[in-house]
Amino acid sequence: MGMIINIDEALKLRSDYNILKEPLHAMMRSQQEAWERENPIDFIFSRGSLASFQETYTSSIGFAHAFAETADYAVGPIFNTAEGFSATYRTRTFQGGFIISQQVLEDGQVRRVKDDATAFVKRWHGDIVEYAIKSLAGGFGEDAFYEAGDGIKSRLRLTSADTATGDIMDTTKNPLFYNKHTIVKREGMTAAEIQDAYQSNLFYVATDDLKIGGNDAGQISKLADVINQVITHMENLKDDNGKRAGVLNAKTIVTGNDAHLKAALATALSAEVFMQGETKFPNPARERATLKTSPYFLDIDMCKDGAGFFIVDKSYNEENHGLELTERIPFTLNAFEKKEAPRGIKYEGRQRFDINVATWRGVAYVRLGTPTGAGDGWNKLANYTRITPTETIVKPVSVVGTVTTKAEG
Repeated sequence: MGMIINIDEALKLRSDYNILKEPLHAMMRSQQEAWERENPIDFIFSRGSLASFQETYTSSIGFAHAFAETADYAVGPIFNTAEGFSATYRTRTFQGGFIISQQVLEDGQVRRVKDDATAFVKRWHGDIVEYAIKSLAGGFGEDAFYEAGDGIKSRLRLTSADTATGDIMDTTKNPLFYNKHTIVKREGMTAAEIQDAYQSNLFYVATDDLKIGGNDAGQISKLADVINQVITHMENLKDDNGKRAGVLNAKTIVTGNDAHLKAALATALSAEVFMQGETKFPNPARERATLKTSPYFLDIDMCKDGAGFFIVDKSYNEENHGLELTERIPFTLNAFEKKEAPRGIKYEGRQRFDINVATWRGVAYVRLGTPTGAGDGWNKLANYTRITPTETIVKPVSVVGTVTTKAEG
């Protein structure tokens, strides 16, 4: 994502503005590059662009089969393909600005200008991160809202391309995170067959089975087993045609910067073995994924207080239109002289982007704890698939009795 700074010709003639122009622009570009080097958005989202107002992506369900056994010299059968589910990518317009006052220009206060401009650019990029992460909260079947300081709300809801019934003409789309994702309903398929093909990317571990930070000495081994189960489930997913999808690329676990969960996940992904007495058991989650955390993810219920984590296959998403920050117009700053009060140079920022998604298979969510069952989204138990960890490998040692001896003498 780039940044464009447009300067009106009249401003170039102002000596007081020219004193500030180059250091200001250099700083803004530096700030832009700093965000792009380690941006929480890139932990979970791909980046893309639109060349037009909107673009529709339609999956091809390919061929159900490519060959069948025939008698010698018989004419081979002809197989047909068809279109699958579709999703339309769009963008929204975001604007904001700040003013370099006439007094600052007259006094040539370069440091003051740089401080204000730095704060503005940092906040712009911070808002994008907050917007993107808040959009994840809109992927569980109910609306989420991004609220700006002036009370304006952006309504956010992420759905995948697949439909509730499997019929490509059905307008009811499934939530991004759901346990009843469908394949394409071909001619002759029944509702029961569609139901039998349901797939999930929304999981929970019951509170009684695993408590991070609790007194269960085997919590890390249980967490490792949960990670391995979910990643293996993702690897075995089927595509819109009911064939293996191939979600086999490197995985990233993404969550908030919660001390207990962060430490538990890091240990679960790095430990070589777990011990039971003198017996060593290999760690099923070792190097199965890399871990990325950010304080920004603590702002959504899905990661707050160590509530859960996402597992992402970014390569699959990039190839198949998974979670994406889609940009139409990059961050643009237009500067012009403001002659009415407050006088000075006004910078107006503008950018067109949004979060879009077509395929759900490249991302999963794991909740640590039993959903309450309330609401239609994140708390709705019926939307989840339960993951049960294996019995703990590391068992606590308890003292069952004591013996007191008295020394002779």
